[in-house]
Order: sequence, then C-alpha cells, then structure tokens
Amino acid sequence: MPARTLRSLPPEAAALALPALRELRPESPHTASPEALQAFLALTQPEGYRLVGAFEADQPAAVAVAGYRVMHLLYAGRTLYVDDLVTRPEARGRGHAGALLAWLEGEARNLNCTEFHLDSGVGPARYGAHRLYLNAGLNLTAHHFAKELP
Repeated sequence: MPARTLRSLPPEAAALALPALRELRPESPHTASPEALQAFLALTQPEGYRLVGAFEADQPAAVAVAGYRVMHLLYAGRTLYVDDLVTRPEARGRGHAGALLAWLEGEARNLNCTEFHLDSGVGPARYGAHRLYLNAGLNLTAHHFAKELP
C-alpha cells in the first residue's frame, strides 16, 4: 500500500482537490475548473468551509478529499459537519476515507466540537460508504429532506 499523508488544502491549492471532488460532484458548476473551485472556496470561507486531502507519494493531486466546516446547532451545539468526502476510484480500498474520518474526528475534538456529523446519499452505490461510516462509530440519527427551488 502506498504511503499516505494528510494535509489541509488552502484555497490556492484547490486544484489538488479537484479530481476527487469531480468524482463526487461531477455536475456541480463549482467543480468545472480550478478557478470555479477557488471561487467557491472564497465564497464559503466566511462560513468556515475547509478542505483536507489524502495524498499518495506518487500522486500530485489528492487521492481523497473531505470538505468540512464548524457550525453551531441548537440541538447539538458546536458541530463539525462534513459536506463532502470522496476517494478517487483508483485509490479506493486503501483506507484513505477512513484516515480522513479519523483526522476529521480529531479536528472536531481540537476545535472543541461536541458532535461530528455528515450526510450521505442513499442507494446501492453508497452501501460501502455507509459501512465505513458505521464502522467509524457514526450512527444513523436522522433523515435529511431536501427540495430544489427554481
């Protein structure tokens, strides 16, 4: 298994996260180009959105990426919320997502969060991710509802 390093990605390093984020959000206008992702990061910086990547020694771009932020919720208090978590297909099964989850949980503790949350899509394509989340100690605590607005 290739050596792995985890590191925060500042907005100017957005291009290193782009191949992985495109896997998760291929239709998003924010993943259309490095400039689009940098604009998204500038927009969400006041909200505290940040990226962390998992890197293999022979890969210049991150093989896995998580996007997260800290928020305050009436029912949960200070919470680290994971918006995005993805591993590029060629790097799956090597523990990168699990390493990112462990890093994120440590970050939540360092930032004095009382809870750690993420949402995940449903369906057979997501079952492996759900097993990972359950094995990492996350529990199913809610249904997430959404409605697109024209």
